[in-house]
Amino acid sequence: MNAPLPGPEARNAQDNSLNAPPFQTTWQSAFFELPLAFAAEILRFAARRLEAQSDFFAGLETCRTVPEVMDAQSRFVRSAVGDYGSQTSKIINDIRDTVSKAA
Repeated sequence: MNAPLPGPEARNAQDNSLNAPPFQTTWQSAFFELPLAFAAEILRFAARRLEAQSDFFAGLETCRTVPEVMDAQSRFVRSAVGDYGSQTSKIINDIRDTVSKAA
């Protein structure tokens, strides 16, 4: 349990390896660029979906019958399902691209 602390040579070698350009690039990509890009994309998507939700509610006041309301709801749900599916694919592709650039 009481392992000796590394000597100055080992510590310098460790510091040099952590500060090497490939490690810095990988770290920057994985822990800085990827989360920020992911968060920005999620926020853009959320804004689009909130706008679609707002448009749906605004459009409900033009409905005069129950079938019209059901049709509007059906269109909204189909649109939402399609948007979530395409957004998931986009995020997966973006992550794959970012990870492959770092490798």
